[in-house]
Amino acid sequence: MRILPQLITFLLPVALLLQCTAPGARQPVGNTAADPTNAYVGTYTRDEGWVHGKAEGIYRLTFAADGSVVGKELIDEVVNPSFVLESADGKYLYAVSELARADEPTGYLHMLEIGKDHATVTRLSTEGKAPCHIAEDRTGRWIVTSTYVGGTARLFRRTPAGLLEATDLFVAPRDLVPGKVPHLHSARFAPDNRTVAVADLGLDRVWLFTLDAAAGKLLPHPQGYVAMAAGAGPRHTEWSADGRFLYVINELDYTVSVVAHDAAADRFTVAQTLSTLPADYDGKNSCADVHLHPNGRFLYGSNRGHNSIAIFSVDAKTGRLAAAGHHPTGGDFPRNFAIAPGGKTMYVANQNTDNVTVHTLDPKTGQLTATGQSFAVPTPVCLDF
Repeated sequence: MRILPQLITFLLPVALLLQCTAPGARQPVGNTAADPTNAYVGTYTRDEGWVHGKAEGIYRLTFAADGSVVGKELIDEVVNPSFVLESADGKYLYAVSELARADEPTGYLHMLEIGKDHATVTRLSTEGKAPCHIAEDRTGRWIVTSTYVGGTARLFRRTPAGLLEATDLFVAPRDLVPGKVPHLHSARFAPDNRTVAVADLGLDRVWLFTLDAAAGKLLPHPQGYVAMAAGAGPRHTEWSADGRFLYVINELDYTVSVVAHDAAADRFTVAQTLSTLPADYDGKNSCADVHLHPNGRFLYGSNRGHNSIAIFSVDAKTGRLAAAGHHPTGGDFPRNFAIAPGGKTMYVANQNTDNVTVHTLDPKTGQLTATGQSFAVPTPVCLDF
């Protein structure tokens, strides 16, 4: 659980309360007095051709006791802050600036101090264009950024003084597959804090590394990578709590894969792959985000096109999945979504309809129910509690 240092205690105007109807926060919103009252939203701020960004930067949402949004505040005018992440200790907010135009040689990682003015502490190059993801390790000392256009994963260390310094850089090879280039879309630290999985949408593989904390290096894992199906396009991943399974959502072939880890041999293999779509759907689609429920019993993935959250039950022993239905997101082109840590609320960022929607979640069945709440946020991409 990550609690923001400040709790908003003022009352907002009734008119604003009536205007707002939707999403996200840090924990099971609306369940206990200790529930978080804020969440951050990453956005697109300009027209990039493939997305018509309308936002001004990073927003902070404020919630009422029932989980509805009662306020929206612009906290920083970062350009295209498409992914945001609050540090585990609640002191800092990390945000990428997804830059990829011809006159922009690199994107950036911003580090903001959470407080009254959210001042920028530092800004560092990601050594690659279009950074689109940030991962933090279990200790809060290490950060990895992934760049979609650059094909790079950059490792940063948080110093005792609270600053960031770059310590290593992985550049995915560009000559492995004729006609294909790497597009790194995310990284995830395993629960043991040693293995780092980096999803490469362009080369259809998940790169594997070992974190050498003493040297500040991402060392190639002996296996090197896990090969996904040709044309799958692995995008985001999620580790099981015990690290035995890595769940991979594949953007381009609309599937989710279960990668099993044999700890004795330290080998990773694809054990299962399932479609994220109903059997009778034949329209356009692409997948985006994936998350496990906090209880580990259910897995969720977002469908952009079908505009749904795919629901799967998880076998605790084998890690295998079983399709358990689909739930409409209440908007168009759902990007990332977030499950409140208490596991009873889900918030979805619908990029093309400029809204964040709120859905109740039954931890026993894994099923979702729309609340009808929809709060206006321009081109939302990422939600972080």
